Amino acid sequence: SLGRTCTRVDPFTPIMAIKSSAKTTIDPMSVKYASEMSQWTVFWGLMFVVCRFALFKKYSADFSNRVVSIVHAVVAIYYSYVTFENGWDGMFDNIGGANTEAQTLCMAISLSYFTYDLIYCALGGDFMSVVHHMFTMGGLASGVLNGRSGAELVACLFLMEVSNPSLHLRTVFIEMGLKTSMLASINSLVFALMFLMCRLVIGPPLVWKTLASPDNDYIVKAGGFGILAVSVFWGMSIIRIIVKEVKKLMGGGKAKQA
Repeated sequence: SLGRTCTRVDPFTPIMAIKSSAKTTIDPMSVKYASEMSQWTVFWGLMFVVCRFALFKKYSADFSNRVVSIVHAVVAIYYSYVTFENGWDGMFDNIGGANTEAQTLCMAISLSYFTYDLIYCALGGDFMSVVHHMFTMGGLASGVLNGRSGAELVACLFLMEVSNPSLHLRTVFIEMGLKTSMLASINSLVFALMFLMCRLVIGPPLVWKTLASPDNDYIVKAGGFGILAVSVFWGMSIIRIIVKEVKKLMGGGKAKQA
């Protein structure tokens, strides 16, 4: 048994729906990255093996997998951001339009990671995460193969991953015995603030543009609205995290033991 509470149970991760059309054609860039994606998938797996059996042997498999997830998050954040040709404003450009090569590359790299993590979740018996990954991978695969909707898919990927390093570090700190440390409290606070900013401040305008775009399928629009609804729901829990950690940092309380 891998002994893992799978990282992909995270409800904050956006579900990117598959676009379908009778006239769909395979984008030439997808052929270019097809063989490379298999190599990248092997790379993520080898990274986990090195972490599990060499670097972090005394910790659990979940610990090593979260390290891999943190590395992917950093890579995805970087490659997502460089696709925004006009800086932060570029996140809202070309919704429903044709992909740029940078967008296809970004989605292909993350698709390889999610393939690795899907296998990990399946071996660990985490059915919910397997289903979740299938939706996420379906959206990314659609963007890579069809050559469209890269702007909103990459923007969703960025908004998803930007808070993930802190999310995974919360569990890493717990396993390292640092749950009640100031470092862990600051990390939790950073996670909460990043989540609220990305999902409830930046996210709604992106969802609106996705809904308003005549080039997006209805299933893509429904998925975007659903993610916003989930983000609002979980936002209440995140606010409680902020209140708890602020009290702790001010000496007014201590985190409860798991």
